[in-house]
Amino acid sequence: MLAGQFTPGPDFLLVLKTSLNDGKRAGSLTSLGISTGLLIHCTIAMTGLAWLLESNFIIRVTVKYLGSVYLLLIAYNLIKDRNKNRSKSLDNSFDTATKFSDVQAFTQGFLTNLLNPKVVIFIGAVLSGFISTNTNFDEKMILATIIVVQGGVFWFLFACSLQLKPVKRLFMKYQGFFNMIFAVLLILVVISALINNE
Repeated sequence: MLAGQFTPGPDFLLVLKTSLNDGKRAGSLTSLGISTGLLIHCTIAMTGLAWLLESNFIIRVTVKYLGSVYLLLIAYNLIKDRNKNRSKSLDNSFDTATKFSDVQAFTQGFLTNLLNPKVVIFIGAVLSGFISTNTNFDEKMILATIIVVQGGVFWFLFACSLQLKPVKRLFMKYQGFFNMIFAVLLILVVISALINNE
């Protein structure tokens, strides 16, 4: 799971851009949203719906397009607002309130994770090595808890590490440039997802 999370996908890019743009609180709440999405993905994988997503082309494509539209919306907002915070001083940037409400920060993490069909397929693949027809409910709950807690801790620590002053100062100095990079990377993730017919 940790190796999969280190792969720069939508969740990784979202926590990166939110933590750097909007601070530790927004990054932490986005991480919590991602963890909540993981909980739903674990439930789906354990009930066998991962197989349905993998085998039903229409459902898989529908979820893929919904996720792509959402990522494009995030990319659009990054491009539109790339210079919005340039007037802030670097010293004050550490204490300013996030432009996202708590609910918005949580929701963007939740939706980005939930609308990525590869997550449930990946979790299904990981769990397949641990779950059999003889696995009882308690064992499944333990495995799901490990995945969700591990994901939450990883994303939270990642969001916190991005608050180190040298990292934050560098980002605030070149915020417009970094936001464009994040937007382009999100667009590339969407293109990759749309041309991948697996």
